[in-house]
Amino acid sequence: MAEGEPGTNLKRESAIARRRRAAQEAGSEEYLAKRQEVIRAAATVFQEKGYDTATLHDVAEALDTDRATLYYYIAGKDDLLREIVQEHVLKITAEARRIAAAESSAAEKLTRFLPALMASFEAYFPYIFVFIQEDAGMSKRRSQWGRHLATAVNDVQAQIVQIVETGIRDGEFRRDVPADLVTNAMFGMVNWSHRWFTPGGPHSGEEIGNYFAKLLLHGLVRTPGQGSAAAPRSGR
Repeated sequence: MAEGEPGTNLKRESAIARRRRAAQEAGSEEYLAKRQEVIRAAATVFQEKGYDTATLHDVAEALDTDRATLYYYIAGKDDLLREIVQEHVLKITAEARRIAAAESSAAEKLTRFLPALMASFEAYFPYIFVFIQEDAGMSKRRSQWGRHLATAVNDVQAQIVQIVETGIRDGEFRRDVPADLVTNAMFGMVNWSHRWFTPGGPHSGEEIGNYFAKLLLHGLVRTPGQGSAAAPRSGR
């Protein structure tokens, strides 16, 4: 059979898959470190170009290698996206569930949740922002992992709605704004940060989360005795 015919390609791909699986099972430090380098390069490429537009050739070019070499570390583009977002998103959703289950007031939970969320965005940069960019299509993906992540995120959002509803019921929060609208506004504020936030800026992720919590819970209009100290300038 001549090289380039379909049967030859399938054999070549199968051989690469076997080598990749064996290397992953062996788990040498050198291999795992290189695999993480591939995943991080892909995260940067996907963030800059978008998942649908980006190609494995773009990832290979960012690593100064060829596309064939990538298959020793990953199975394909969807495999890369899963590696980029799955672990980090599940860590964030687990932390959100822990905060939601704590014995504290609704206001205290939101005050803890927003800084924790933004701190995670910073710690897992740019992985989480790739997920935010691609979230609209994540639940539409046929892969089980994509549906699982979408379900996990929806569960967290539902818990935040419940926290706000509890705050309204207990008299902590005003009653004239719907809880789901408050939740959408909060996630909109946080998720939009993928358009402008990068680590190493004038404010840390945790600081930004604290400012978001102040805006959400207390608004911008100053009341007597509140907000007398000036916030650090952003330099923008």
